[in-house]
Amino acid sequence: MAHELDSHSERFDQVEDSRTSFSATLIHSRSKNPGGARSLEYRELGKSGIKISAVGLGTWQWGSREWGWNRLYRKSDVVAAFQKAIELGVNFIDTAEIYGRGKSEEILGEAVQGHRDEVVIATKVWPLNLSYGRLLKAAERSLRRLGVDVIDLYQVHWPNQLVPMRNTMKAMKKLVQEGRVRAVGVSNFNLKRLKAAQEALAPLELASNQVRYNLLDREVEAEILPYAMTEQITIIAYSPLAQGLLTSRYSSNAKPSSFIQTVNPGFSPRNLNRLVEVNQTLTDIAKTHGKTSSQVALNWLMRKGNVVPIPGVKKAEHAVDDAAAVGWAIDGEEMERLEKAAAEVRFDRISAVPNFLKALTRSR
Repeated sequence: MAHELDSHSERFDQVEDSRTSFSATLIHSRSKNPGGARSLEYRELGKSGIKISAVGLGTWQWGSREWGWNRLYRKSDVVAAFQKAIELGVNFIDTAEIYGRGKSEEILGEAVQGHRDEVVIATKVWPLNLSYGRLLKAAERSLRRLGVDVIDLYQVHWPNQLVPMRNTMKAMKKLVQEGRVRAVGVSNFNLKRLKAAQEALAPLELASNQVRYNLLDREVEAEILPYAMTEQITIIAYSPLAQGLLTSRYSSNAKPSSFIQTVNPGFSPRNLNRLVEVNQTLTDIAKTHGKTSSQVALNWLMRKGNVVPIPGVKKAEHAVDDAAAVGWAIDGEEMERLEKAAAEVRFDRISAVPNFLKALTRSR
């Protein structure tokens, strides 16, 4: 799960100059949200010219029973979260056609009415729909569920090796040419596939790669992040709080109840105990800045350069907490402390089996 500090330091030396330049650009981009909300930090999405908030809003949970939809939270909760996020200047909202089997897009479509000019909508097409014809039809369905005329960022959710990349990107080009999509991105692409996507999409620019990235899962730092920095491809970080493991809310005596979190190996009692030092470090740094552990974990990601975290939001208080991760910064010494603590974590997957079996029984 975690990686050694020395190897990360070595990899990032080569991109430190570009990261410093990016940070300077970010400082000067603190401006008013195009929709008129309060001032926040904004970043350019790739080379698209589209400005997105430095932290976004993830909607996997919206309409998803596996997260506890209509049991732990409801439609009124997520709509309130959306409204609060917009009020605070968060303008980047990410969804996907597969989330809640389309329900997430539908809820976002309802919530965005009257706010269209204030938000940048990103959605994703499922890998079964990556052939030329199927992708065009999938895009039309997403547009209809979202109730909009254009998708700001349309992403390939996962690669499909059975579908030629040129076919997928040919459809993406058509959507851009027709004004149905503003920018094209990918998700869960390794470096080889990322380069192939760029080549197939040319002369259009690839705007982003959405990947799992957090303090406990730093695999993207090996190749993808340095390459993205060089190519000005935005890294959209999903699961930035490791599904809640980095919030300091959970312990062996305080476990989550959603299916997704229960089957996550990190939430076994043994593995939660192995996170004590990481969460204590997060808590200590948070107290220094008058922030929360979640805000520190998100801020750590934003210090990595062209990275925009999209924490999942179910309630308004989550939106408030996430927005406050912007506008300040942990220092280099604090980053080293966090990375050192995380590098010591080694999860035991066998210990997660009982939780997995219980979750399966409960879901029947």
